[in-house]
Amino acid sequence: MIDSIRNDVASRGITRLCHFTPSRSLAHILAGGVGVLPSHLLEEEDRLLFNPTDLQRLDGHTNHICCSIEYPNAWYLDRVRKGEILFRDWVVIFAEPSVLAVEGTLFCPRNAAAGYGAYIAAGYDAYASMFAQSVAGAYGTVRSRTLLQLPCSPTDDQAEVLVADSIPLESILALGVSSETQAQMEHVRLDILGIDVSKLQFVVCPTLFDKNALSSSIRAGRRPSEKPWTP
Repeated sequence: MIDSIRNDVASRGITRLCHFTPSRSLAHILAGGVGVLPSHLLEEEDRLLFNPTDLQRLDGHTNHICCSIEYPNAWYLDRVRKGEILFRDWVVIFAEPSVLAVEGTLFCPRNAAAGYGAYIAAGYDAYASMFAQSVAGAYGTVRSRTLLQLPCSPTDDQAEVLVADSIPLESILALGVSSETQAQMEHVRLDILGIDVSKLQFVVCPTLFDKNALSSSIRAGRRPSEKPWTP
């Protein structure tokens, strides 16, 4: 099972997992020494730093971290961003895709909260279901792969991977932001808070935060332009 997933990841050209988080939570993630944690492991004072939506797990898997393959679930990101009144900046954490082939990783071909987690499963078949020709979505809709769709991207834009326990700091590849201005702000903020920013990689890609543009790009077989940012 593990080898089958690992081989398919390589064949599809999958280079990363994505996990998005409010900017205000980023320093806590980077300073804690353990990386991204599932909600049930956060201490009570730590939970205050996170958006309530992050902590509400309708899929029932509070010991897992919600991620997506190659690109963020921009539809869900758009919804939670609109719920933020004061803090509108979000960051996409890019992580090593190796956890796709680790025991305990779960897969869902659509949003993991659908049916309160009814579509979540483990194993190669569950992984492969994310790339099926057609996937049943919400409200009776059906998502189908286009002829040009990026092979690294699941059929449904909202397909999710649930990573058990944590995403270690050493697995974080880069941080995706919406603009150079945001990259500079995040860099300065982290530096002021005492975070070692010397090894952090920032990638500017507005399309990651635009659900319609991202979906269209993926289905047309076009990778959105991503620009590395350096201070």
